[in-house]
Amino acid sequence: MCYQQAQYKDIGHGSGSTCRGFTLIELLVSIGIMGVLAGMIMPAAHLAKEQAKKIACLSNLRQLGIGLQLYSDDNNGWFPVEDKCGNPQNRLVTSLVPSYIANMGAFYCPSADSLEKYAQSDEYGGPGGDSIIDTPENRQRYFITYKYFSMMRRDTRMPLPLKLSEYPHLLRNDETGKRWLMSDYVRKDVPVFPHREKGGWGGGRNVLFIDISMQFVRHRTPNAFSGN
Repeated sequence: MCYQQAQYKDIGHGSGSTCRGFTLIELLVSIGIMGVLAGMIMPAAHLAKEQAKKIACLSNLRQLGIGLQLYSDDNNGWFPVEDKCGNPQNRLVTSLVPSYIANMGAFYCPSADSLEKYAQSDEYGGPGGDSIIDTPENRQRYFITYKYFSMMRRDTRMPLPLKLSEYPHLLRNDETGKRWLMSDYVRKDVPVFPHREKGGWGGGRNVLFIDISMQFVRHRTPNAFSGN
């Protein structure tokens, strides 16, 4: 364009080149606009990424639920029984893998890394030292992301308000009501729940019920823990 304008000058059709770059003010305004747009796009991108992880987590729970149903069908209606609902979950894992669940990756939520520090901490409802992320070491020692609720004794770190008389809490596939079978990992009083959910009393998590239905359950949901 500048070359053409220079030619126009030579043949008498212009007084000189009018080609110019951005002024400093225009450049600063452009940078400011791009910064504002980036600030608007980044939260939406993070939200979309977390939503994808949440969908993958639901798929994991669904897969585990189907595996547990198949196991119970082969064991007179009983689900595997863990010592407690916290890690390690060796009886659950060894009961399902590889006969009913081919890939142990189903036991790990894609969002577990955001909760790992709360699992490790001693500040939330009892001693920490737990690990819930997918690593070779955790696979070997049966440390998983999700909570499982067919158990012999209580885990004080787990906000599941069962009466002491309800332990051992042994579950069958013909249980009445929507009894919890598995759920996202959570501990008492943590500031963040899975999938960027607010922690504390108002928080919630994905729950897999015995009938293999799923629901996002908040602590304030009526009859959230028994479904009766």
